[in-house]
Order: sequence, then C-alpha cells, then structure tokens
Amino acid sequence: MSAEQIVVSRRMLLKAGGGFAAAFAVFGTAACSGGDDESPNPFGSAGGDPDVLESPMLTERVDAGELPALAERLPSTPMVVEPWDSVGRFGGNLRRAQTTPTHDGALQSFASVGLIEWNKDADGSQPSLAESFEKSPDNRTYTFVLREGLKWSDGAPFTSADLKFTVDHVLNHDVLFPSPAFWFSDAGQTRPTIETPDELTVIINFTQPFALFEKFLCHPGVSFQFIKPKHYMEQFHADLADPATVAAAASAAGFDTWDQYFFDRDNWWTNVERPVMGAFLVTSPANAQSGTAALERNPFYYKTDPDGRQLPYIDTMQIQVLDQDALDLRAANGDLDFQGFYLGYNSTQVYLQNAEQKAFEVLRWQPSAGLMAICPNLSHADPVLRELFGDVRFRAALSHAVNREEMNETLLGGLGVIRHPIATESSDYYVEGSGERFIEYDVDEANRLLDEIGLTQRNGDGTRLRADGVALEFVITYLDFDAGLAPTDVFEMVRKHWAEVGIKVVSRPVDQTLYTEIRMANDFDFDGVAHPSDDFDLEPVWFVPTADNSHTAPAFGKWYSTSGAEGAQPSPEFQQLMDTWDAMRTADSDDGRIEAGRAIMQQHDENVYAIGLVGLPFQPVIVKTALKNVRGDEPKLSFYYGREGISKPEQLYFAE
Repeated sequence: MSAEQIVVSRRMLLKAGGGFAAAFAVFGTAACSGGDDESPNPFGSAGGDPDVLESPMLTERVDAGELPALAERLPSTPMVVEPWDSVGRFGGNLRRAQTTPTHDGALQSFASVGLIEWNKDADGSQPSLAESFEKSPDNRTYTFVLREGLKWSDGAPFTSADLKFTVDHVLNHDVLFPSPAFWFSDAGQTRPTIETPDELTVIINFTQPFALFEKFLCHPGVSFQFIKPKHYMEQFHADLADPATVAAAASAAGFDTWDQYFFDRDNWWTNVERPVMGAFLVTSPANAQSGTAALERNPFYYKTDPDGRQLPYIDTMQIQVLDQDALDLRAANGDLDFQGFYLGYNSTQVYLQNAEQKAFEVLRWQPSAGLMAICPNLSHADPVLRELFGDVRFRAALSHAVNREEMNETLLGGLGVIRHPIATESSDYYVEGSGERFIEYDVDEANRLLDEIGLTQRNGDGTRLRADGVALEFVITYLDFDAGLAPTDVFEMVRKHWAEVGIKVVSRPVDQTLYTEIRMANDFDFDGVAHPSDDFDLEPVWFVPTADNSHTAPAFGKWYSTSGAEGAQPSPEFQQLMDTWDAMRTADSDDGRIEAGRAIMQQHDENVYAIGLVGLPFQPVIVKTALKNVRGDEPKLSFYYGREGISKPEQLYFAE
C-alpha cells in the first residue's frame, strides 16, 4: 500500500498523541489544492456553453420525445439561485459514501425541498416552492402562494391539493401519526388545519401562536415531510382507495398493516417510483446486493441560475455504502468529491498528506454534534435512582470527577473543546458564561458532594452503596461509531475516573435499533452520546423531554407527548422546563421566543442535566479541486441545515 493510501486508525492516532496536534496546528482553515488528478473528464462539449439552458443529457431526451421542452418543465417564475462564486457548467457525477444503506441523509442534503428554505446565510427563510410567504402578527396563520406551473419529477402538476392531502390525510391522520409531530402542533398538542382556496394558495391555521413553524419549514429534515405526491400516494391510503385492495397489496409486499406499506411507498430513498420535487431522484437504491445508490437530475426541477439555466448543474450522483475504514480510505485516495458527513476525523492528517497529489481540498467546518456527553436518566424506573440522579449535587460530583484535560490530551492531542452542551455564542439562546459549571477536575469536591448526599458507605472494592445497601453500579449505553471521537475510548476513561470516587460503571455499545428501543422503554442508567449544543429549538428533545426518545428523561417525555395519558409525571423542575418550552413555542414575537429559549438554557446551565466531556475542534470536509461553488466560510455541518446542503448543492459544478 502506498504512503498516500494509508488510513490512520483510531489506535494509531492515540499512540501518536501530540504529533498529530502539530499537524493540525499548521492546518489552519485552508486546504491543499491542485495536483495530478487522473479522473477522466466527465463532460460533453456543450456543458459549459452559456447559451445552453439545460443539461445536454436532458436535451437528448427532449429530442427523443421523452420530455417536454424546458419552457414547459419550468414554473412560470423559477426560483433563481445566486452561485457562491460563479455560474457553472452542466455535467459530471458527484461521488459520495455513507456507512448505512437505509439513511436518506444524502437526499436531505443534496435534494432537500420545502415551501420555504434557509437563505444563503442560514439565518432566516426565503421562498422556495412557494413564491411568496407571510405569517400573521400573532404567529397563528401562515399563508403560502405556490409558484405557478410547478411539476413533480414525473411531470404531474404540483398544486395546493398535494399540501391538503399531506395535512388532512397524513400529518393529521390518527393511524399514520397517532401523536402530533412536535413540528406540526401547538403547545396543547392541537394540530393545525389547512385551507386551499385555489390551486396556488395554502393557508395553515394554528389554534395557538406557533413561533417556530417558519424555522421548522426551513429544516431539511422536516420540510420534505410536507411535500407528498397526492396523485401517487393516494392509491396506498386505506381511506382514499379501496381498503381491501390496499390491505392485499400491503400483505403481498410483506407488511402487516396498510400504514406500514404507505410509509414504504412514501420513502423517497428506497422507492424509485415515488415522484419528487428536489434536485435529484434515486434511480437505483442502495441495498445489500448493490451497495451503491445512483441518483440523477430531476428534469422538472424548479430552480435556475441567474442566466436562466436549469439547475442542478451536476447530472448524476453515486453514493457507495462502505464501512468507516473503507470510506476514509476512499476519501484519502481522492475518490469522493464532497464529503463531510460520515467522514472520519481521526484520518484528517492522512487527508492533508494526500490532498495535493490526489487533487482535493480539506476544509474545516464547525461540528454541530461533536461534543461527547453523558445524560443520566432523570426519569429512571428505579425510584431510588430517579431521586439520586435528580439531585444536582450527584450530577455535579460526576462532572467534577472527570479529568477532561487528560481526555483531551489523550484523544485529541489537546485540541478538543471542553464544555457542557449548552447554546454557544452564535446562538440566539446563548447565556453569557454558561457551559462551565462543575467542569473543573476536582476529586476532593466530588467526594465531598457524594458524602454530603449520604453515600458514605462502601463495599469491599470501594464502590459506594445506596441507603438500601445496593452498590452504585451503572451502565453507560451508547451507539458505537467511528467517524468522530470513539465513544468506547471516551467512556473507558470515564469509567476509570468515576471509579476513583466510588462509582462503578461499565460501557455497553449497542446498534441503532436497540439504542432507540432502550431509550423509548426508559430502560437505561446513562446515555452516552455526541450531543448538539445549538439549534435545540429545531430538535427540542435534546434539552426538553418532549417525547419518549429523550436522552435525559424519556418517561417524562412520553407523559408530555401523550398529554399525561402515558409515561411518568415529571418532577416540578422538569414541569417548569416543559412549561417554558410551551411558552417558547407559543410566543407571539421573536423577543418572546428568544427570552423563553434563554430561560431553558439558563436552567440547563444551573442544573447540568447533560454532563459534557470533550468535543471535536472541527469537522474535516473533503472537496475535489475541480468541484466549484462550495462555500468556504467554515459553516456548521449540521443536520438542521442539511449538512453539506448548507452550500446549496444545486449550484455546485465541476470545472472543465
């Protein structure tokens, strides 16, 4: 194996220690570029002609009678996208990879779609499928006017009827959505109604003010859920088609119920027959046989560049499913064109060494969930542990017992970020000085607090005992992954540190299915997790238990989401947290929303419900030198902004 193909393993990085820190220190914010790229030219001769308004691959289909002319495919007023750097050329195949075949994140990043979307700075909304949008002063009524002439990828018209179908027969359907989605219900768990006075106008009416709805509609992980093709999906809906026919089709496809079959047919990542509105559509899904997904441009996409040339510029995408080591190897060898999500941090030095020869750049973006943390289960089924975990002195003792500086030096060469998961200075909800409480390594203070609580008795091996004589032995459950900090290494160090103050823990890696089941069943002691700090309003379950997938109090979350019908009655302080969240959701002004959000952060800072450990200093992002219009301002690689999608991928292009 040649030097430029070496992949640094986790263990190699740990052994190298500060040597890698030196490499990162000279890394800076820029990247290496240029070099010898042996990839073939992927373009036809017409790809860069400024007078050509559509991709040559689509012109061929028009000439063959397979597609209508461009003027018939675009809406009357297309959305115009201003490129980051320059207008581009048509053609090329964008190569990416991921570690699981079922994850649809590539579509949320490269083919996101919504009535509105994030603007280029990702700090506000702009019209998208909707040509215009307004909300009432009290945040109860949201009105959208669609672009005239929009079409699905199969050429069928996209109208307000598609939105009415989605709201009335999916989001407000008690079988498909038994509990209201937090992004589509007010504080009283009441779902909104929809009016469609004509084919272009959509009016959403909430009972209470819903200040966050505009932001949710920009979130790529939420926005696409409103965009469902009525003309295709209604044949799978038991209320709209013959129930017996739907049930028979569901059974033939291997499903027990019609709703399972409905969601399978609605899956835009696995069902190639489902029409879409985004920039790309899947032509061949990834599965156990192929291991590679193929995507191609949507011929009816509604966006153009300033010269009227239909986007996207790029024709096709190829997404391989690989294990982490193989993914990092392909990245280091220059075989991936634009990759941040799933990219291994621990191989960064190899990326840097290979960049010039393999003709790619290494950018450093901001990680959005790179901070490792431990979340005690504050709604624990054991009443003794629920009371203990609920005592802030216990959480403070656990925090003081962790030697984060040692962890940082050992795992990240001293470059990591040490803080608790609390909103940072870039957030509307930042509270000055927050995120530092109980963070000093102080074994004496940890022991003092544990003694003060009454945990003074120990067994023969030094483990502290509860009042009933049971040893304090716990399990940290976590989802194992290799792309960022290795959880196994992090939690092994926590085990060693906590043992010094008489708390015994073992760490337990689990797969995604079991990890979710354990949380929803409220059956865990500590959740070890890469925890986000910002944008909690777009996924509140991280900071407020709004559902049974909460990382800190799932039984309280179930109580909240079912209006008290199931789950466990929250403690007074968590009831306060929920009440503040409801005030935030129903604020009738941005000032009210921000005030409530800061109150939530203040409560978290004072109580340290999630114990922060150490986080990545940056997220490496690989970009082939030939790929243009990738933003270079170190944005967040964040689920809430579409990860790489924050670069507006429809305007990416390959230079000749």
